[in-house]
This record gives sequence, C-alpha cells and structure tokens, in this order.
Amino acid sequence: MINILYFAHTGKHIGGGETQLFGLLKNLNKDMFSPIVICPNSGEFSDLLKTLNIPILICHLPGWRKLISFKDLASLHLLKTISKYQIDLVHASDLWYNYYALQVGKLLGVPTITHVRNIIIPKNTHKYLFDHFNKIIAISERIKNNLIDGGISPEKIEYIADGIDLTEFQPNRNKINVLRRDFQLRDKLIGLVGRIEPFKRQKDFMSIVAEVVKRRKDVSFLLIGDTLKRYDKYLRETISAIRKYGIYKYVVWTGYRRDMPDILNSLDILVTLSGGSVTMEARACEIPVIMSDKAKQIRSFQDDGTGILRVPDNISDLSEAILRLLDDDQLRTEIGKSGRKRVENFYDVRKTSEDTQKIYKDLLGITE
Repeated sequence: MINILYFAHTGKHIGGGETQLFGLLKNLNKDMFSPIVICPNSGEFSDLLKTLNIPILICHLPGWRKLISFKDLASLHLLKTISKYQIDLVHASDLWYNYYALQVGKLLGVPTITHVRNIIIPKNTHKYLFDHFNKIIAISERIKNNLIDGGISPEKIEYIADGIDLTEFQPNRNKINVLRRDFQLRDKLIGLVGRIEPFKRQKDFMSIVAEVVKRRKDVSFLLIGDTLKRYDKYLRETISAIRKYGIYKYVVWTGYRRDMPDILNSLDILVTLSGGSVTMEARACEIPVIMSDKAKQIRSFQDDGTGILRVPDNISDLSEAILRLLDDDQLRTEIGKSGRKRVENFYDVRKTSEDTQKIYKDLLGITE
C-alpha cells in the first residue's frame, strides 16, 4: 500500500480547491493508495473528509509569509504528527503549503507534487518554490504556460483539468426550483457563484446588471456564496454599488448553499468574471455559461461546442451577451447541451483522478 500525505488549504470551508481534493480522494484506487490529509484547521471540510474514513490530521501551519524559523518548528512538529505513517509521497493540494510539503518530502526522502489552481504571474514562480518539486499539476494551459515563462522546466509540469462528479452534477429539470422555493424571484434567473471577495468581482457584476435591467425587467440576479470577515469592506462596496445603480429589487444574495447541483439547475444562465470549477459544474447541469475573457477581441454569440460564451471583459459586451441568451431559449438549450457533452468528454472526475494517479505511479516507479 502506498501512503500519500496530502496538504489541504483549509479544513474550515469548502471552496473549489477543496471540492477538487475531495473528488480526487474519493476516486483513488483504494487497493493501491492510502491517503492521509493534513488540515491547518477544522470545520466543514475536515468533517466532509472524515466521511471517507481516512486519517485527517489537524495541524496548525504558519502561512508562507511567516519567518523561516517558525515554519521550521512547525515542520518538525508535523513530522512528529505523521511519524506513525510510512509516507511514500507528498502532494500539496494548494501552493499555500508548498514549503511544508517540500520540507516533509526532503526530510523523508520521498517525491513531492504540488497543485496550482490559481493564475501565477511568471515573475512569482520561484517565490512559491515550484522548481523544487518533482512534479507540478496545473489545472489549465494558461497556468502551465505561465510557469514555463517563469523558468520552470516543462518536463516538471503536467496539465490536468479540474474534474466534475457527473453523477452529482447532472441536468434534472423535474426537481423543484430551489431558488424560487426560497426567494421571491422574477421570470429569468441569472447567477454568479463564489465567495463575496474581490477576485470574484461581484461589485463589477453590478454594473453589468444595471445595463441589463434597462432593457429587461423580468430578470433576477443571484449572488450565490458566503463571505469572510476579512472581505467585509468589499461586501460593503458591493452593497453600495447596488444602491448606486438602484438595482436592489433585482439582486438577491443567497449566502452559502450546500445544494449546488439544485442551485445550478434552478438557473437560466451562469455568469462568471473569474472562471473556476463552477463553470464545469454548470455545464454538467446543461446550464449555459457566459465568461468574461480579457484576451478576447471580437464579439461572438456562436456556440463553439464548449458550453461557454467567452465574451470581451467589458460592461457593454457582457450585458449584450446576457440579453442575447435571455432572448433566445433555443440558443440557451443548445449551448447547455454542448456544455454537458464537453464536460462528459473532458472533465469527468474519474478520468482526472486516474491521470493524477498515473503521475503518482510514474514518480514511484510503479508499473502495471
């Protein structure tokens, strides 16, 4: 049995990265791999991990900005914590704990892997110690290319997209619309999913909403996600934008939801200004996705077979794309079906888990 030590970004909350780690662990070959997970704190995610009946170790780890001496002490404590396990490989599920993954790997003399789930500026690649890992998993070609541009050897980097549990996220129009059940809403429902924080750009989204409601009064816009205390200022700014544009009658903040498959199935359109795994989850439910794209120069409302309309990142084009889909039921249906097919072909979590396990076997010299 191969023992793999995983570093989770958090044990408190469940975000995209946590969902991906859970999917990987759930689909591991249990006859070959035995996972042990380090969480820096306890909470909703650590409780979810316990349902897999695997060891979950809560170990406080100072952030990467802390002094090396503090991190070295934490590393020694970590070694004591995992001493009863014969660790064969270390996998950091998030770059935040790269330092500890490398320290443990070095002290135990085992291979190390890190997952890169966020866009990395090339000049920052060495700050996160990527060049010291045996393998790096990038969830997009853009991330992979940025790592290469930052001086990381292409041979070290593997592109493996995030995966989706297609049995959990699937179209089901017969169930009750949970958003209509819980809120008083208008005829059409457009959602933006994610924690209320600057990266998700809810405040920017309000200017797009303001343009749409000038022409369509039958639409409700839903902000789906929680927030953290450190983002209180941004939450206030978003609320101020709603007041500024006079769109409070059209915007609903749902807070955190556990029932994301039902939530997505309740939408007519998903909009994202930041990307993320929710774009795959929505497509798996046959919900069309509008995504802002800073690199896109021309406007196109044609279905390219991915289930995503990539639209230039400006208010005019994004609001026009929303209006175009609102006006065309058939186009929404066609894009939704294309999205489901795309996800089935490329983003099934069982396949992405198999691809990750192949990296494990290659690093450990396992042949079948």
